[in-house]
Amino acid sequence: MSSPQFEEQYFEDPNFPPGLKGGDEVTGYGYFPDYFPIVEAQLSALAELSQAASLLDAGCGKGALAAYARQDLGLRVTGLDRSRHGIACAARSFGGGMSVRGDCARLPFAAAAFDAAWCNGVLQYLEAAAARAALAELARVSRRAVFVSNIAAAQRHTEWGRRDQLTRLYLRPGQWAAVAAAAIAPGWHVSAVPFEGEAAMVFWREPLNALFPLRFVELSLERMQRLGALRRSPPGLDEFYRRRSR
Repeated sequence: MSSPQFEEQYFEDPNFPPGLKGGDEVTGYGYFPDYFPIVEAQLSALAELSQAASLLDAGCGKGALAAYARQDLGLRVTGLDRSRHGIACAARSFGGGMSVRGDCARLPFAAAAFDAAWCNGVLQYLEAAAARAALAELARVSRRAVFVSNIAAAQRHTEWGRRDQLTRLYLRPGQWAAVAAAAIAPGWHVSAVPFEGEAAMVFWREPLNALFPLRFVELSLERMQRLGALRRSPPGLDEFYRRRSR
Protein backbone atom coordinates (compact mmCIF):
# COMPACT_ATOMS: atom_id res chain seq x y z
CA MET A 1 0.00 0.00 0.00
CA SER A 2 1.20 3.53 -0.72
CA SER A 3 1.94 6.05 2.00
CA PRO A 4 -0.32 9.04 2.73
CA GLN A 5 2.48 11.34 1.59
CA PHE A 6 2.78 9.54 -1.76
CA GLU A 7 -0.98 9.60 -2.30
CA GLU A 8 -1.30 13.30 -1.65
CA GLN A 9 1.64 14.10 -3.91
CA TYR A 10 0.21 11.80 -6.60
CA PHE A 11 -3.01 13.78 -6.73
CA GLU A 12 -2.00 17.29 -5.75
CA ASP A 13 1.54 18.05 -6.95
CA PRO A 14 1.61 19.18 -10.63
CA ASN A 15 5.40 18.77 -10.63
CA PHE A 16 5.33 15.14 -9.62
CA PRO A 17 7.16 13.05 -12.25
CA PRO A 18 5.38 12.05 -15.47
CA GLY A 19 3.65 8.73 -15.20
CA LEU A 20 1.70 9.96 -12.19
CA LYS A 21 -1.56 11.86 -12.27
CA GLY A 22 -0.59 14.98 -10.37
CA GLY A 23 -2.59 18.17 -10.77
CA ASP A 24 -6.02 19.05 -9.48
CA GLU A 25 -8.72 16.61 -10.57
CA VAL A 26 -11.42 19.06 -9.50
CA THR A 27 -10.55 21.49 -12.28
CA GLY A 28 -9.19 18.93 -14.69
CA TYR A 29 -8.87 15.19 -15.00
CA GLY A 30 -5.63 13.70 -13.87
CA TYR A 31 -2.33 15.10 -15.01
CA PHE A 32 -3.75 16.56 -18.24
CA PRO A 33 -6.60 19.07 -17.68
CA ASP A 34 -7.53 18.98 -21.40
CA TYR A 35 -8.46 15.33 -20.99
CA PHE A 36 -11.67 15.99 -19.07
CA PRO A 37 -13.81 16.85 -22.15
CA ILE A 38 -12.73 13.55 -23.69
CA VAL A 39 -13.95 11.50 -20.76
CA GLU A 40 -17.11 13.62 -20.54
CA ALA A 41 -17.89 12.65 -24.13
CA GLN A 42 -17.09 8.97 -23.60
CA LEU A 43 -19.02 8.62 -20.36
CA SER A 44 -22.09 10.45 -21.61
CA ALA A 45 -22.11 8.19 -24.70
CA LEU A 46 -21.78 5.07 -22.54
CA ALA A 47 -24.60 6.18 -20.24
CA GLU A 48 -26.94 7.12 -23.08
CA LEU A 49 -26.43 4.01 -25.20
CA SER A 50 -26.62 1.59 -22.28
CA GLN A 51 -29.58 3.51 -20.77
CA ALA A 52 -27.75 3.39 -17.46
CA ALA A 53 -29.20 4.85 -14.31
CA SER A 54 -26.43 3.57 -12.03
CA LEU A 55 -22.67 3.57 -12.55
CA LEU A 56 -19.52 2.29 -10.84
CA ASP A 57 -16.52 4.59 -11.34
CA ALA A 58 -13.71 2.15 -10.54
CA GLY A 59 -10.59 4.15 -9.83
CA CYS A 60 -12.48 7.38 -9.22
CA GLY A 61 -9.53 9.29 -7.76
CA LYS A 62 -10.74 12.56 -6.26
CA GLY A 63 -14.21 12.11 -7.74
CA ALA A 64 -14.23 14.72 -10.53
CA LEU A 65 -15.81 12.43 -13.13
CA ALA A 66 -18.19 10.86 -10.61
CA ALA A 67 -19.40 14.35 -9.66
CA TYR A 68 -19.91 15.20 -13.35
CA ALA A 69 -21.88 11.99 -13.86
CA ARG A 70 -24.14 12.75 -10.89
CA GLN A 71 -24.66 16.44 -11.59
CA ASP A 72 -24.80 16.55 -15.39
CA LEU A 73 -25.93 13.05 -16.34
CA GLY A 74 -28.20 12.35 -13.38
CA LEU A 75 -26.62 8.97 -12.63
CA ARG A 76 -26.47 7.19 -9.29
CA VAL A 77 -22.70 6.85 -9.03
CA THR A 78 -20.55 4.87 -6.64
CA GLY A 79 -16.88 5.82 -6.76
CA LEU A 80 -14.18 3.36 -5.72
CA ASP A 81 -10.45 3.91 -5.29
CA ARG A 82 -7.60 2.37 -3.30
CA SER A 83 -6.29 5.78 -2.24
CA ARG A 84 -7.37 7.08 1.17
CA HIS A 85 -6.62 10.62 0.00
CA GLY A 86 -8.55 10.17 -3.23
CA ILE A 87 -11.61 8.73 -1.50
CA ALA A 88 -11.57 11.43 1.19
CA CYS A 89 -11.67 14.05 -1.57
CA ALA A 90 -14.27 12.11 -3.59
CA ALA A 91 -16.55 11.94 -0.56
CA ARG A 92 -16.59 15.75 -0.47
CA SER A 93 -17.36 16.11 -4.18
CA PHE A 94 -20.90 16.61 -5.52
CA GLY A 95 -23.03 13.75 -4.19
CA GLY A 96 -19.89 11.98 -3.07
CA GLY A 97 -21.38 10.09 -0.14
CA MET A 98 -21.20 6.87 -2.16
CA SER A 99 -17.39 6.79 -2.24
CA VAL A 100 -15.79 3.50 -1.24
CA ARG A 101 -12.19 2.55 -0.63
CA GLY A 102 -11.45 -0.78 -2.28
CA ASP A 103 -9.57 -2.87 -4.81
CA CYS A 104 -10.65 -3.20 -8.47
CA ALA A 105 -9.57 -6.84 -8.44
CA ARG A 106 -11.90 -7.62 -5.49
CA LEU A 107 -14.88 -5.33 -5.84
CA PRO A 108 -17.03 -5.17 -2.67
CA PHE A 109 -20.35 -5.22 -4.55
CA ALA A 110 -22.98 -7.80 -5.43
CA ALA A 111 -23.28 -9.25 -8.91
CA ALA A 112 -25.11 -6.94 -11.36
CA ALA A 113 -25.13 -4.14 -8.81
CA PHE A 114 -24.74 -1.42 -11.50
CA ASP A 115 -26.12 -0.81 -14.95
CA ALA A 116 -22.65 0.16 -16.23
CA ALA A 117 -19.06 0.42 -15.05
CA TRP A 118 -16.26 2.80 -15.97
CA CYS A 119 -12.55 2.21 -15.36
CA ASN A 120 -10.11 4.72 -16.84
CA GLY A 121 -6.34 4.75 -16.41
CA VAL A 122 -6.28 2.21 -13.59
CA LEU A 123 -5.52 -1.33 -14.78
CA GLN A 124 -2.28 -0.24 -16.46
CA TYR A 125 -0.79 0.04 -12.96
CA LEU A 126 -1.57 -3.58 -12.02
CA GLU A 127 0.31 -6.80 -12.60
CA ALA A 128 -1.25 -9.02 -15.27
CA ALA A 129 -3.05 -11.40 -12.89
CA ALA A 130 -4.65 -8.54 -10.94
CA ALA A 131 -5.68 -6.82 -14.19
CA ARG A 132 -7.41 -10.01 -15.38
CA ALA A 133 -9.20 -10.32 -12.04
CA ALA A 134 -10.30 -6.68 -12.24
CA LEU A 135 -11.73 -7.15 -15.74
CA ALA A 136 -13.73 -10.16 -14.54
CA GLU A 137 -14.95 -8.18 -11.53
CA LEU A 138 -16.08 -5.19 -13.62
CA ALA A 139 -18.20 -7.50 -15.76
CA ARG A 140 -19.53 -9.34 -12.69
CA VAL A 141 -20.92 -6.21 -11.06
CA SER A 142 -22.39 -4.74 -14.29
CA ARG A 143 -25.68 -5.49 -15.95
CA ARG A 144 -25.26 -3.91 -19.41
CA ALA A 145 -21.95 -2.30 -20.37
CA VAL A 146 -18.39 -1.62 -19.24
CA PHE A 147 -15.81 0.85 -20.57
CA VAL A 148 -12.14 0.31 -19.77
CA SER A 149 -9.32 2.54 -20.98
CA ASN A 150 -5.60 2.53 -20.26
CA ILE A 151 -2.55 4.32 -21.54
CA ALA A 152 -1.65 3.74 -25.18
CA ALA A 153 1.11 1.18 -25.69
CA ALA A 154 3.04 3.63 -27.87
CA GLN A 155 3.60 5.88 -24.83
CA ARG A 156 6.13 3.38 -23.54
CA HIS A 157 8.67 4.64 -26.10
CA THR A 158 8.23 8.34 -25.38
CA GLU A 159 10.18 10.45 -22.90
CA TRP A 160 7.09 10.33 -20.69
CA GLY A 161 7.14 6.53 -20.77
CA ARG A 162 10.84 6.30 -20.02
CA ARG A 163 10.29 8.31 -16.84
CA ASP A 164 7.10 6.47 -15.83
CA GLN A 165 7.65 4.61 -12.57
CA LEU A 166 4.18 3.12 -12.15
CA THR A 167 2.81 1.59 -15.35
CA ARG A 168 3.09 -2.20 -15.50
CA LEU A 169 1.02 -2.97 -18.60
CA TYR A 170 1.54 -1.22 -21.93
CA LEU A 171 -0.93 -3.10 -24.13
CA ARG A 172 -2.57 -2.21 -27.43
CA PRO A 173 -6.40 -2.05 -27.57
CA GLY A 174 -6.69 -5.45 -29.22
CA GLN A 175 -4.43 -7.00 -26.61
CA TRP A 176 -6.54 -5.59 -23.78
CA ALA A 177 -9.68 -6.88 -25.51
CA ALA A 178 -8.18 -10.37 -25.84
CA VAL A 179 -7.27 -10.41 -22.14
CA ALA A 180 -10.79 -9.28 -21.25
CA ALA A 181 -12.48 -11.84 -23.50
CA ALA A 182 -10.57 -14.63 -21.74
CA ALA A 183 -11.25 -13.24 -18.26
CA ILE A 184 -14.93 -12.34 -18.19
CA ALA A 185 -17.92 -14.64 -17.85
CA PRO A 186 -19.88 -16.03 -20.81
CA GLY A 187 -22.64 -13.84 -22.20
CA TRP A 188 -20.46 -10.76 -22.59
CA HIS A 189 -19.06 -9.43 -25.87
CA VAL A 190 -15.81 -7.44 -26.02
CA SER A 191 -14.48 -5.00 -28.60
CA ALA A 192 -11.41 -2.79 -28.79
CA VAL A 193 -12.37 0.80 -29.62
CA PRO A 194 -10.09 3.48 -31.12
CA PHE A 195 -9.37 6.74 -29.30
CA GLU A 196 -6.32 9.00 -29.46
CA GLY A 197 -3.71 8.15 -26.81
CA GLU A 198 -5.77 5.34 -25.29
CA ALA A 199 -5.98 1.57 -25.31
CA ALA A 200 -9.73 1.31 -24.84
CA MET A 201 -12.41 -1.36 -25.03
CA VAL A 202 -16.07 -1.92 -24.28
CA PHE A 203 -17.93 -4.97 -22.96
CA TRP A 204 -21.65 -5.33 -23.56
CA ARG A 205 -24.43 -7.87 -23.40
CA GLU A 206 -28.13 -8.07 -24.16
CA PRO A 207 -30.25 -6.07 -24.60
CA LEU A 208 -27.41 -4.20 -26.32
CA ASN A 209 -26.50 -5.62 -29.72
CA ALA A 210 -23.50 -5.92 -32.03
CA LEU A 211 -23.81 -2.28 -33.13
CA PHE A 212 -23.04 -1.03 -29.63
CA PRO A 213 -19.25 -0.51 -30.12
CA LEU A 214 -19.79 1.33 -33.41
CA ARG A 215 -22.48 3.58 -31.99
CA PHE A 216 -20.38 4.21 -28.88
CA VAL A 217 -17.35 5.33 -30.91
CA GLU A 218 -19.38 7.51 -33.26
CA LEU A 219 -21.30 9.23 -30.47
CA SER A 220 -18.15 9.73 -28.37
CA LEU A 221 -16.25 11.30 -31.27
CA GLU A 222 -19.20 13.51 -32.17
CA ARG A 223 -19.32 14.82 -28.60
CA MET A 224 -15.55 15.25 -28.40
CA GLN A 225 -15.71 17.38 -31.52
CA ARG A 226 -18.50 19.49 -30.07
CA LEU A 227 -16.48 20.01 -26.89
CA GLY A 228 -13.35 20.97 -28.85
CA ALA A 229 -11.48 17.87 -27.67
CA LEU A 230 -11.09 16.06 -31.00
CA ARG A 231 -7.70 17.02 -32.44
CA ARG A 232 -7.59 14.49 -35.28
CA SER A 233 -9.04 11.19 -36.40
CA PRO A 234 -7.90 8.53 -33.91
CA PRO A 235 -5.33 5.99 -35.11
CA GLY A 236 -7.07 2.76 -36.04
CA LEU A 237 -10.45 4.36 -36.69
CA ASP A 238 -10.58 3.40 -40.39
CA GLU A 239 -9.64 -0.20 -39.61
CA PHE A 240 -12.28 -0.27 -36.84
CA TYR A 241 -14.93 0.85 -39.35
CA ARG A 242 -13.75 -1.74 -41.91
CA ARG A 243 -14.00 -4.57 -39.39
CA ARG A 244 -17.47 -3.45 -38.33
CA SER A 245 -18.71 -3.33 -41.93
CA ARG A 246 -17.75 -6.94 -42.68
